[in-house]
This record gives sequence, C-alpha cells and structure tokens, in this order.
Amino acid sequence: MSRVAANTWRPEMMGTIHMAAAGHPAATRAAYEVLEGGGNAVDAGIAACITMAVVQSDVVNVAGVAPIMIYLAAADEVVTISGLGTWPAAARLETFIDDHAGTIPHGVLRTVVPAAPDAWVTSLRRYGTISFGDAAREAIRLASDGFPVHPLMSERLETYRDNYGRWPSSAEVYLPGGAPPKPGDLFLQRDLGRSLQYMADEEAAAAARGRDQGLLAARDAFYCGDLARHLVGYHEHSGGLLTMEDLAAFTVDVEPPVRLDYHDVEVYACGPWCQGPAMLHSLGLLRGMDITDLGHNSPPYL
Repeated sequence: MSRVAANTWRPEMMGTIHMAAAGHPAATRAAYEVLEGGGNAVDAGIAACITMAVVQSDVVNVAGVAPIMIYLAAADEVVTISGLGTWPAAARLETFIDDHAGTIPHGVLRTVVPAAPDAWVTSLRRYGTISFGDAAREAIRLASDGFPVHPLMSERLETYRDNYGRWPSSAEVYLPGGAPPKPGDLFLQRDLGRSLQYMADEEAAAAARGRDQGLLAARDAFYCGDLARHLVGYHEHSGGLLTMEDLAAFTVDVEPPVRLDYHDVEVYACGPWCQGPAMLHSLGLLRGMDITDLGHNSPPYL
C-alpha cells in the first residue's frame, strides 16, 4: 500500500536530545522547557497535561479525568494510572431510573470525583523528579495572564454556548461579555490560575519536610483543603452529591495495561475504566484479515 504524505507547508520537526508533542503548542512548550531544565519524560508529560487543562479547558480540565500510560525504559515495563474518578457515595442507580427516566441529567449529578490532580501528583511522586509547582508553572501563567483563543476553541464554545450559558459561573469564563471569544481574543481564567497557585503554595510550605511531603500537600490542597470545600459548597448549593468524604477518600490506582499483539506490534491501552479494551478488541477482530491491499481510506478499508 503506497502512502503519500500531506504537504503541510511546514518544516518537519527533528531533534537530537529530546522531544515533546501535545495537542496545543503551549503544552508542547511547557513539556520541552521541563526537559531542557533537566526533568525526565514523566515530568514533561505532567507539565503538558496540566497546561492542556488550561489551554484546552473546553475539552479537558483540572477537575476532570487524566488517563496516563507510562513506559519505564529501565524496567521495559508499561504502567497505567487510572485517572478516572468514582461516583459520590450518595449516588444511587435508582435515582436516575426513577427520577430521570434512566438518564444521567446534565449538571452536577453527572459529577464524579475529580481524578486529574491525584493522577498528576501520583505520576510525579512515583516516576518524576520535579515539584508540582514546577510542572504547573506554565499552566499558572497562561491561566492568570491569558492566551490567544485558537479557532477550534472558539468554534467549540460557539457550538456549546447554550450549555455554557445555563450556569452563570461557566458563562462568566467561557462567554465573556455574553458571547464566545473570537480567534485571537485573550482568554483569561484567573480563578483557575489562583487554584493551581494555591496547590503550588501549599506544596512550597511543606517542602521543608521533603519532596514527597510537598507533593502530598499539593494534592491535599485540592482534595482536603480550600479547593475541596469550594467544590463541595457548590454541590450543596446546586443539588449535587459530592462530599468532603468523597474527595478525601479518593485515590487513583497504578495498574498494568491491557495489551494485544497485532501483526508483530505490541499495542497497549488503559483498562476497562476507559475505552482502551474496546480498541484492542477491534484490532483483535482485524488480526485475521489482510487489510494492506484494500487501499488506504477506500470503502472496503474503512
């Protein structure tokens, strides 16, 4: 099967020491600067993740999910971190069946315990070398000082403007002046910047007890401190279920990946808490077929 590369009119990026790639140039830069400063690949990856939660907060956010997969070269081992939260303890299946016709309604009742901060800190504690504050430095700057809105973000905010408008606190950030920002407009998330800075400050205050204690202090700032109380207060005011106990008890799991051999290629994915096994199942169905002669993106191929 012949393949013709698309001409993007941009030079191909190459490197001789290290490299980083992310879904937004600012996240790539954050990761690259960590590598340039002596951090390892996990440090860089977490810096990119936190930055993405700022520059693409319309897609993924700090109080969201963070599936993580890491290849440990020295041990030739792949590990995953289950960056998906659990339901609040008060959630009941019967509530959604009896009161919401078997659906999960839009709003705070959809909320699971935020997993991203614990997944990031767990990655740094186990496999990283830098502090949370160092990993979050670029994210804090971009949230506090703003960044130019890119066209895809503007388009998504326009598409979902009615949903953002249903909640005043969301509309204040994502519909400034009552409308989605246009490409090139400066996008500010100062509360988010203060939240990340609070985690970094709590870490710094505990750093005298060692790096690990500092990282735990950053985590506790989110799950046990002022940020937790703010989250729970919002739920109490809005009819949600999240409690301080839900947040304090939550921890992510570090577990082996699921894997499949596909035509002499080892393919890894996160476990059944995400869509990973479904992807491997699909590859498994294709293992006995010869798709190389079908023609790339031809109808039979698709």
